[in-house]
Amino acid sequence: MLKSTAVALSLLLTVACASNPTQTSGTGAGTAAPSAAALPNAADAPEFVLLSSPNQVRTYDFSKTVYGLHVRGSMTNRGFWPAGEVQGRGSFCADGKDWLSLSELKVYKAGEGTPKVPYVLGCATNSGFQPASRAIVTQ
Repeated sequence: MLKSTAVALSLLLTVACASNPTQTSGTGAGTAAPSAAALPNAADAPEFVLLSSPNQVRTYDFSKTVYGLHVRGSMTNRGFWPAGEVQGRGSFCADGKDWLSLSELKVYKAGEGTPKVPYVLGCATNSGFQPASRAIVTQ
């Protein structure tokens, strides 16, 4: 009886821990950064967003090279969160007045509201987004 209760309790705890969503720090309305402990560094980040087509998060394949400018990071319960800066090779725009919202995976033109972190400043293009620098605004 005691053995079966212990097994049932351990199974219950395992399921509860596995279903717990990624935690974030802060209590802001969608703008708080995930805790540093929950995020990998850029070299270990499991996912990425290709800036030439930033509407989807892709799984990073460690055996292949990603061509083009991209942002590595992780999906959290607040959307995609970057780990590091813009990586890869590609063209940068000189006059970055537009921005890419990484949490929404949406490109905004200048004047379409106020950016919310995390975002990348740059230029909207017909095919996607071109950053102005490698910097990502996270605060």
